[in-house]
Amino acid sequence: MDKTYEIIVLFKEIKEAVKKTMVTSFKDVDITSSQWLVLGVLLKNGKMTMSKLSKYVGLSNSTVSGIVDRLERQGYVVRIRDEKDRRKVYVKVTDKFNEVAKKSHMSIEKSIEKKLKNISEEDINKVIEGLKILKKIFEEK
Repeated sequence: MDKTYEIIVLFKEIKEAVKKTMVTSFKDVDITSSQWLVLGVLLKNGKMTMSKLSKYVGLSNSTVSGIVDRLERQGYVVRIRDEKDRRKVYVKVTDKFNEVAKKSHMSIEKSIEKKLKNISEEDINKVIEGLKILKKIFEEK
């Protein structure tokens, strides 16, 4: 098998396995993958305008607006109007969601830790080294 293809397939399989772990950790909070995408971007970047958020996640303004509507009803985000330009609307995560994210992050971490528990220290170090090499390769211009 071509090594490049094998790496691509492994990336996809690992991504799916991690996604499954995350979905399991968020099942109690009833968040869809699209909602998680929006929330993840907001967690990483802080408050954002709707249009910037839409561009960042690669979805239309109307789609993101619907997602934000549902998240707002759940108490996970709030819309804030700009005081100087009332046409600008920002979206940010709430303290309620920050708490949910912390708990879920801990759950994800524990789940991964449990999976790694049966792996030797030597193999864990190999995985870390391999991931560092891949990161370096993909960061090169």
